Amino acid sequence: MRSLLNFLLRFKTLILFLVLEAVALVMISTSHNYHQTVLYGISRNITGFVAERIERGTYYFRLRQVNQELLEENTLLKKQIAEFSSRVQEGFIPVRDSVSGANYTYLNARVITNSVNKQKNFITLDRGSRHGVKEGMGVASPSGVVGVVVGVSRNYSVVMSLLNTDFRLSASIARNDYFGSLTWDGTNYRYARLSEIPHHVAVSEGDTIVTSGFSAIFPAGLMAGTLTGEQRRGGDFVSLKVLLSAGFKKLTDVYVIGNLTREERENLEKEVAQ
Repeated sequence: MRSLLNFLLRFKTLILFLVLEAVALVMISTSHNYHQTVLYGISRNITGFVAERIERGTYYFRLRQVNQELLEENTLLKKQIAEFSSRVQEGFIPVRDSVSGANYTYLNARVITNSVNKQKNFITLDRGSRHGVKEGMGVASPSGVVGVVVGVSRNYSVVMSLLNTDFRLSASIARNDYFGSLTWDGTNYRYARLSEIPHHVAVSEGDTIVTSGFSAIFPAGLMAGTLTGEQRRGGDFVSLKVLLSAGFKKLTDVYVIGNLTREERENLEKEVAQ
């Protein structure tokens, strides 16, 4: 209480000035329309400015929630696209999953740990066996292919990154469907190489590289990268430099992709190969 009294006594002149100033402004604004309009405009601008800043701050803190909602919506859209693509086409007899009719399922996941500066890089996700993740499932970001699940616990899973010298991806040139093997040479995390492409195949800088669909892991047509124009020739084939579409340095959210007919396909291929 004494501190408050000391404060009032110390700044009594300033406080009295501010009170009188406020009273004067009120009297002016209520007695003259012009002054009232000016003061109203100033107060409206100040209120609008403050409200805008508050709204921007609120929106910034809601970005994580908005991002999560978008991921869930994208996952749902991917499932619907997969189901739509598996519907009956004229002249074909469908063989599909009895529940949804889709060949692939999609589960959104968040990256917990990631590396890009090693020869054999791995990624840890916040989804595990209790979420339906299994070894051998593909992983992709909204931008492109990321890797394959190689280890699963109840709540987590480990992914062999495309930035791993042991990783091999069957990929093709979208413009002409010629396919090869996409691998990483362990140098720059932004680039990989597409090998086993015949010399006679016409390619151009900027050509899109996508998954071929020949493996049971990824559906056909997933983005992998674009050709840079650099070529290495040797033997009967050419090796093409690919700018990867997935941003591995800023990887945060991904999709785990499950093939519902993978076991059937692999069992059949093993029987025929014996």
